[in-house]
Amino acid sequence: MAPAAPSRAVDTAVELIEGRPESAHDLASLARATHVSARSLQKAYRRELDTSVVEYVRGARLQHARRELLSAQPDTATVAAVAYRWGFAHPGRFSIWYRQRFGESPSQTLRRPG
Repeated sequence: MAPAAPSRAVDTAVELIEGRPESAHDLASLARATHVSARSLQKAYRRELDTSVVEYVRGARLQHARRELLSAQPDTATVAAVAYRWGFAHPGRFSIWYRQRFGESPSQTLRRPG
């Protein structure tokens, strides 16, 4: 049996997150924006995307931060500035999540020759 198509609430939340990943998206605000309860949205994310809302938001932000680090000039950009720009308030946690996701530190990505 084919998997069910993503629900309208998940589609809308994904569009909001991908459209402005640096914004302060949280479960409550996304639930309000998609007109479902927080629990319903969380369950739909788990069922349809096999992740939580928080993990999805973090992943979107990490992807954008990586793109910026890859295109940044290492002599003028800092990992902390990129982290803050993409909604990560704690650079240490950002570095941990980044390494878990991409297998290298953000500073290694920043120093990578273009």
